[in-house]
Order: sequence, then structure tokens, then C-alpha cells
Amino acid sequence: MSKNSFAVAMTYCGAVIGAGFATGREVVDFFTAYGLGGLIGVVIAAAMFSWIGVVILDVTHSNPVYSYIDLLAVVLPGKMLIRLADLMFMGTLLTGVGVMAAAGGTVLKGWGLPYMVGCAVFLACCLLLLRRGGTGFVRANCWLVPALVIAIVVLCLVQISTPASAGFMDSPLSSALLYVSFNIAIAGVALSTLKSRLDKPGVIWSGICGGLLIGLLLLVIYGATRGVENYDIPLLRLAEIWLGKWQWIYAFALLAAVFTTALANLHGFASRVAGGKKYWPCLIGTAIGGFILAQRGFASLVAFLYPLLGLCNIVLLAGLCYYSLSKLFMKRR
Repeated sequence: MSKNSFAVAMTYCGAVIGAGFATGREVVDFFTAYGLGGLIGVVIAAAMFSWIGVVILDVTHSNPVYSYIDLLAVVLPGKMLIRLADLMFMGTLLTGVGVMAAAGGTVLKGWGLPYMVGCAVFLACCLLLLRRGGTGFVRANCWLVPALVIAIVVLCLVQISTPASAGFMDSPLSSALLYVSFNIAIAGVALSTLKSRLDKPGVIWSGICGGLLIGLLLLVIYGATRGVENYDIPLLRLAEIWLGKWQWIYAFALLAAVFTTALANLHGFASRVAGGKKYWPCLIGTAIGGFILAQRGFASLVAFLYPLLGLCNIVLLAGLCYYSLSKLFMKRR
């Protein structure tokens, strides 16, 4: 795998592995709750993430795609649908900045910083990482994602060595589909800005490897969280059990996860608004908007964001299916 392919794969993972993923809460709700059947969901989700990564990168590489609005124009039929999806995406991205700022402020509050100061420090660090635009975004993911992956895998493997029992429930297939649909929009936002780093082999390698790495993390988190489903942040609970006073190590990794999602939201929204011009002022304005939203608190923002994300992602997922089927049909003619 080339250096560019690795960077793109890490950017893909960084966009999906956000605060909810790294807490273990999403995996518990979508997979661990289904007991042994959750393994089926994990496999399906990994396959779908790999397929979707390849499709989005193929769209970006094969078409004049430089932002997510260009991506929508290719995969969605009709100007009205594109405009509607664009408005929903922009609202989702800006709200996502606020949610991630709130999550960052909450983590830093546990380290002694006042909540508002923590939100401001978190967003300031994001701005510093993005000061070089897409280059800074990709470089930050190349450092943050591998560190986060190592932290999650080590913690989960320790827990898996003493597995807990769990019941069995039905519908892992629908849960996997919902999970992928819930997470894919932000991946589309991130990957659609990476045209300059793509070549034909890289499209395939980056999409498949990124999707499989996400699937691997789903698997180890699934195995580790069977037995700690009732905790709000299951992986932080495991950190308390296994690391004791050193639990701050995983808290730091969790903060890195929040950073990767915040960077994707900030970069995607600013790139869309700037349209290739005045990126830095747009980035600062987006951060200010996120700071204001963050003052409403993490829980209330999530209650608004997640339903909106679900609506946006279903539209994008349907569009990607439409694009894939259209391309397949054209090849057979």
C-alpha cells in the first residue's frame, strides 16, 4: 500500500471512529445487545464499510469531485434532492462541530478545566491542526488514528481474555444496516475532498483496508463490551477496571477520537462554504458556531444530531447504491 493510500485509509477510519464509536456506546447498542447474533452484524457492517469506501473513492477519483456537494451531484438524481441533502448535510456538519466540542469540553472538564474553557481549547487545537487545510486534516489523521486503534485494541483484548456472558436477540442485519447508514455521511464528507491523493489502485486499497480496519475495531469492541452494556461509556469503564489511576491514558485516546470527528466536520463544512476561497475565515467562523452550540450540552445536541444524521445518511446510502448499479449496468452494455 502506498503512502497516499495509507493516508486516505486512515482519513476514512478517522471520519467514522468518532466519540460515540470510541466510547463503545454505539457498538453496544447496535451489536453487543444482539449477543452472538451481533457477530453477524459486525461482519455485514465491515463488508458494507469496505464497499462504500471503494464506491465513494471511485466517485471522487472518476469525476470532478472536490467536496461533498460535488459527490451529491454525482450520486443523487435531481437538483431538488441535491439541494435538500446539501442543506441537511450543512446543518449536520455544523451541529457535529458543536457536539464534538461539547464532548471535548466534557473530557477536559474531567482533567480540571472549566467546561467553557475546555470547549474553547479543544476548538483552538482543531484550528491549529487544520491551518493547512486538507493537508493538515490528512496529516492529523495519520497520527491520531493509529494511536487510537492501538489503545482500543489493547484495552479490548485485555477484557476479551476474561469474556462475559451475554444473551441472544434477533435482527443483527437491520442493526448493521442502520449503523452503517448512521455513520457513512461524515465519511463521504471527508473522502470527497481527497481527489489529489487518489489513483486507481489506491481507490480499491484505501476503501477496502479502511473498511476492514473499522470492522476489526467493531469486532474487538463487541467482544470486550459483553458484560458492561449498562454503563454510559463502556470502554471508559473498562479503562477504570484495567488501568486504575492510569485510566487517563484511554481518556486521552477518547479525546483523540473526538478530534478526528471534529476535524472532519470542521474541514467538510468550511470547504463547502468556502468553495475553494477564504478557507481559513470560514474555518474560524465554523469553530465559533460550534462553540456556541456546545454550550447547550452534549446530551441535548446528540438528541438533535442523530435523527438528522440518520435522514442524511439514508439519502447518501441510496445514492451510492444507485451510482453502483448504474455503473454496473453500463459496463454490461
